[in-house]
Amino acid sequence: MTPAVRAAAAAAIGLAACARPSTLGAQPRYLGAELPPPCVAHDVEACLGWMIERDLADAALDLYDDLALRAYVQGVADRLARGSRLGGAPRVVIADHDGTYATSGSRIVIGRPTIERLDSEAELAGVIAHELAHIEGHHAVVSLFGPPPAGDDALVLRRDAEAIADERAVALLERAGYAPAAMSRALRAVLDAEDDEHPLRADRIARAKVMAGGLPGFEGRAELLGHLEHMVVGRDARLGRRVGDAWVVAALGLALELSPDDAVRDASDVLVLRRGQATLAAYAIGAAWAGELAAALDERSEDVRGLGRITVGTVAAPAGRDDTPIGKLARAIRSTLPQPAVGTRVEIVERPGGALVIELGGRGDRGGRGLPALGLRAARPSELAAAEPARVVIEHAWRTGAAADAAVCDGRLLDSPDRHVAAGDPIKCADRPLAERDRAPRLMADAAP
Repeated sequence: MTPAVRAAAAAAIGLAACARPSTLGAQPRYLGAELPPPCVAHDVEACLGWMIERDLADAALDLYDDLALRAYVQGVADRLARGSRLGGAPRVVIADHDGTYATSGSRIVIGRPTIERLDSEAELAGVIAHELAHIEGHHAVVSLFGPPPAGDDALVLRRDAEAIADERAVALLERAGYAPAAMSRALRAVLDAEDDEHPLRADRIARAKVMAGGLPGFEGRAELLGHLEHMVVGRDARLGRRVGDAWVVAALGLALELSPDDAVRDASDVLVLRRGQATLAAYAIGAAWAGELAAALDERSEDVRGLGRITVGTVAAPAGRDDTPIGKLARAIRSTLPQPAVGTRVEIVERPGGALVIELGGRGDRGGRGLPALGLRAARPSELAAAEPARVVIEHAWRTGAAADAAVCDGRLLDSPDRHVAAGDPIKCADRPLAERDRAPRLMADAAP
């Protein structure tokens, strides 16, 4: 699910809960938590923001939980908001997936891999300012609550909104004392692909550069890099990676043993393997979402063992069907969360901080395997260490020149090799060489600022 779909998904679920609290019982809950006062009081905007954050933290383990970094990024948003037309700054959330977007709940979700690619506080401010402009212009609210435009009109409106947000971001940077030229550099850093919903990359960069007009302002390269030290680099391998003859989910302390006869496909944080005549899939999810999935299984049995609470059963079709517009939205959106298909036999292993879902196939594919036969066990200390992701370290240039020639982090350089640095300047590096599969994916345009 792309970040844009995730935001719309959370919004739709939020609408269902906010607009119809009576259907949720005396103490309505969402992902294991009681709905806050804004949801009960029908404050749709505030309710949506709360639910979006719950989705990141409790559905897909997608929240990057670094309070110091989050406070720093929030401080940048606070500074920008003082020059905006908003009554207060949006709440900033750092996600572990790529992409950055604004939501209807006055949240800005910025991807950790996006932050990794930026080179100064001013560039970070440019990305945030673009999203703040979307909130200021109520663009997300229009897209969610307004009548759907017909045909190509939707794409034209979307492109116009993006162009307006770029222009407004340059103005917000200047008002906050940042270098306006940072906006064009931020766009160059995070945009790679083209799509119909955004103006052309080259046009956006050129237009932002012209609008900046060479005005001076604060850059803050050292300030940003100082706050990035020790941040995870690229994909967070703790949610699943192959280590020797096991697939290890270090975040849950679990390992699934692999045999030489297994046909293994380890795609990002999901393991899919062919074992004999059976195909299995395994992936980590949040504890609250796991609890909801487990409670809805058919032919359900539970056991508590050393690995945690084990629930075995078959995914059932929803018992009821709400065909109101809100009900249809909520049903469509829930299907985008990580979960097995109806009729799939599953084992859900609930652990502190999350759960592992193991899909065992269809109704007739029980096979009596169970966890020991699957090879699921506690991960060994050496496996946990191997699954630790690379992190940012800040080195200092030993000479003046191109970063590639002046850096002491040869082979671990995260900065542009062509960046001109002076002796003693900070340079962004990784604490270990990065395998290509563990590097941050480049930002796609449909999730771009």
